[in-house]
Amino acid sequence: MSQTTTLILLPQTTYNGGGTANVYTVTGNAQPAAAYYLGNQDLQTISYSFTNVTGNLEIEATLASSPAAGDWFKVYEVEADNNSNTNSTINAYQNITGNFVYIRAKVKDFANGVVQYVKISY
Repeated sequence: MSQTTTLILLPQTTYNGGGTANVYTVTGNAQPAAAYYLGNQDLQTISYSFTNVTGNLEIEATLASSPAAGDWFKVYEVEADNNSNTNSTINAYQNITGNFVYIRAKVKDFANGVVQYVKISY
């Protein structure tokens, strides 16, 4: 019987910066990716839920066991633009393949909205 691990990359985060003039970046904590525990496991599923978000979700990974700032690289990115999107709620997932040790979520250019969650499962 297989076991599923689900970890929170970014908990619920709310920001109302008043538009694109007041934007910031929020970065979640590094979490062990599939290869951390399972060695050669390379499939992870990222799920996320946004409400009225304007910003860019980036998923970053590293191969380092003790990552420094320069060890992270982008493996997935999606733009959430509430200003041009008539559907203000996004619930989606993305499979990511890679033998990563750690993984984290970052919302760049976060201007407004609520990130309900960003999770990883493997």
